[in-house]
Amino acid sequence: TCIDFSYFTPHSISIFLVLFFLTPQVMHMFKGCRREDSAPHIYAVAQSAYRNLLTTRQDQSIVLLGKSGSGKTTNCQHLVQYLVSIAGSTGKIFSAEKWQAVYTILEAFGNSATAMNTNASRFSHIVSLDFDQAGQVASASIQTMLLEKLRVTRRPEAESTFNVFYYMMAGADSTLRTELHFNHFAENSAFGILPQSKPEDKQRSSQQFTKLQAAMKVLGVSGEEQKALWLILGAIYHLGAAGATKAGRRQFARHEWAQKAAYLLGCSLEELSSSIFKHQAKGLQHSTSFRGGPDEAGQGDSSGPKVTALECLEAMASGLYSELFTLVISLINRSVLSSQHSLCSLLIVDTPGFQNPRMAQRRRGATFEELCHNYTQERLQTLFHERTFVQELERYKEVLLLKGEKPHLFLLGHSHGTDWVEYDAQGWLNHAKHNPAAQNAATLLQDSQKKNISGLFMGRAGGATVLSGSIAGLEGGSQLALRRATSMRKTFTTGMAAVKKKSLCIQIKLQVDALIDTVRRSRVHFVHCLLPKAEAVGGGGEPRVAHGESPDSGLMTLDVSLLRAQLRGSKLLDALRIYRQGYPDHMVFSEFRRRFDVLVPHLTKKHGRHYIVTDEKRVSRRWA
Repeated sequence: TCIDFSYFTPHSISIFLVLFFLTPQVMHMFKGCRREDSAPHIYAVAQSAYRNLLTTRQDQSIVLLGKSGSGKTTNCQHLVQYLVSIAGSTGKIFSAEKWQAVYTILEAFGNSATAMNTNASRFSHIVSLDFDQAGQVASASIQTMLLEKLRVTRRPEAESTFNVFYYMMAGADSTLRTELHFNHFAENSAFGILPQSKPEDKQRSSQQFTKLQAAMKVLGVSGEEQKALWLILGAIYHLGAAGATKAGRRQFARHEWAQKAAYLLGCSLEELSSSIFKHQAKGLQHSTSFRGGPDEAGQGDSSGPKVTALECLEAMASGLYSELFTLVISLINRSVLSSQHSLCSLLIVDTPGFQNPRMAQRRRGATFEELCHNYTQERLQTLFHERTFVQELERYKEVLLLKGEKPHLFLLGHSHGTDWVEYDAQGWLNHAKHNPAAQNAATLLQDSQKKNISGLFMGRAGGATVLSGSIAGLEGGSQLALRRATSMRKTFTTGMAAVKKKSLCIQIKLQVDALIDTVRRSRVHFVHCLLPKAEAVGGGGEPRVAHGESPDSGLMTLDVSLLRAQLRGSKLLDALRIYRQGYPDHMVFSEFRRRFDVLVPHLTKKHGRHYIVTDEKRVSRRWA
């Protein structure tokens, strides 16, 4: 359900309840409608942004905000489906089926179960639809960032790793099981990746794996390319089964499982062990640091805390998954990118929502990864506040950290102080450490003796920078995609960024800076997704029905205090008041003249169509 006051503002509220009125018939009802004539609906937001794109020829963006589980990704899918269906595409190379396949793949490789949502996105992404002169979709691309890659190896209690592992373990056929050495699973894993125990979960995952394979086929991913993905995933599983020694020499705890991982990756056990546990990063021997001396990666761990064998193993596994995810995004973009000339773009931004473990009755502090996602949401909320109340960005005011009740805990007030999150800072210094094993992941895949693995990663050898390792989907061939990629690279290489690029914390800030900078250059349409109650959403975007509620009525009991807190935190009511008192629709004279000079041809003949206005106020007084 969408509460829309876009007659006054370009913003909307979407409360995630039962999803009614999302049929093709309803879709066509909004086609061509003006903003003031549209009923409150997510399609109305898409139509408004599309109409603005056509009339102003200016890039547009739709940013989805809200708590985890409030329906942002679901709304993102409906936005893309509407735009592709209504606008059409050049040569009909895009279809709703293809975009459904895209999100099936993204959900498998980027989603997992969390305390607040059983199918939560663990990465941020920008969907870019590039439109031609006729208003049709000429090209498209996806850029992803802030992938929670450490979830492969460690995660909060009662949460899961990425869905694709469970899909593959349950749905692989006998031939694939034999190739992946999945005929027998380990009793325990250093990464906690174990087969599902409930028969109904196994059946559901098996069906999802079949659906995933079909989606890859729709996008043109060949059988050999799919096999390469399964081999890498299988290798990550076997690395977890191999484990690492806790004391003494750094090595695998169970070499028989490590041998299976090496076989799947196409390297020897010695090469794999060296890449993980040796300090010297492969391929970095001749690189130099900022001061001109040998690179720090080749110096071992002479300073700072010693890196354990398990930390090295986790770094390799997370590095492999990061490379795999980047490759998946490249395969998706290969299917949706086009060399057709495009005029302007419409960006749809979807990020993991605000997360507070206390809302799910979890007695733990929020993790570093949850801080990163909440930080991204805060930056987007700041952009909303900037675009709504002020035109120039206000500097963050320094906030004093409030200590928690226990050691290592501190409090931060998000959403303008309406949502206080208690963070557990224990072990956060490890995020600032650089582990060469993570960088060795790319080299290991490029040197693989299996051609279907090495062939996919060989072309990426020259671009192994902090950017390419952090943001996937920047290899687009269109002019607009290249322009965005250049802007993001500039953000990463300006000033001290090049010096501190190995710091994970700096990478987080620079990735969010690139995201905000990309959106800021367009006219933004915000969609605020509100969580109706703390336990509103289950897996697959289906609402949970509480005790006493009728599943057939489509009704849900609302937590009014929670909704009010979200409204206060998002400043939506303040935005409504300021737009009611002012003039939300405005136009500079140059744009007014470009759109309506055909009505006064004698002035066009006198001054020319490309007459430049230097003083807007003087012109407005003259023509008043």
